[in-house]
Amino acid sequence: MKRAAPKMALYALGLGLLLLFSGQTPGNEHQQVVKLSPQISTIALDEAGQEERFADFALPLASLDAFLRAHRVLEEGDNLPELAYVLAGNQQRLMSAAGDTLYARGQVPHNVALGIYRPGEPYRADDGRLLGRELLKVGEAQHLQSDGDIAQLHVLKASQEVRSNDLILPLEYDGARPAFQPHPPLDDIRGRIVAVPGGLRFVGRLQMVALDVGTQDGLEPGHILQVNQQGALIDDPRTQASVQLPATPAGQVMIIKPYQRISYALVMQASNVLKVGDWVVDPN
Repeated sequence: MKRAAPKMALYALGLGLLLLFSGQTPGNEHQQVVKLSPQISTIALDEAGQEERFADFALPLASLDAFLRAHRVLEEGDNLPELAYVLAGNQQRLMSAAGDTLYARGQVPHNVALGIYRPGEPYRADDGRLLGRELLKVGEAQHLQSDGDIAQLHVLKASQEVRSNDLILPLEYDGARPAFQPHPPLDDIRGRIVAVPGGLRFVGRLQMVALDVGTQDGLEPGHILQVNQQGALIDDPRTQASVQLPATPAGQVMIIKPYQRISYALVMQASNVLKVGDWVVDPN
């Protein structure tokens, strides 16, 4: 009997597969097979419906702390040559680390938490105008003493080596952050993805992007924007003229950290690979 069990199991498996692919079940050999096709329903959403629509986007800001603390934007009003900078390390070292003493030149504020930043890529509009510059935090420092425009600093933290010409700035306010409340913007928005922090060109879900719109456009943390990708340029088969296909939705982003003319946003949805140059607009 033990040897017959595998044969019975194989027979039962074969019978089940036969019934599955024939669309029949035991005792109902003439059951009709119904084929289903997907359908799309359109539902009008009021403001309350929009809030519910974006409810799944809610997330605590604490989950983004690492990025928010490491990146900031140097805006147009901040003149780079006038900012304090690292002159040299102790004993004329070119690089410093946590626990080291270094010297900075410029107006270094006292009695505030100081950040050590390295200039990154410039953020520019389509016409080439400078909108701001990315700053990457490489460490934190404490003011010890000053002699004229030369300040002595103690390096408290360093995520990488501190180099000559790195900038010294007060840390941005880093108080308690509540969870985001996703919602659509009140104003009409039309901007572009101008950069992907880290120097990438293509981006997917849960990655950060830099946009060329900000608080001057009415944006605030939690605003949801739709990402549109420009349609392809094709040749009309009859006229042979070039035709630009309409833009199509490719994803959605949430504003995380807006500045005056630049915003950092998190990609919440992406049906296609997003890239620098894609449009951001009000969600449909």
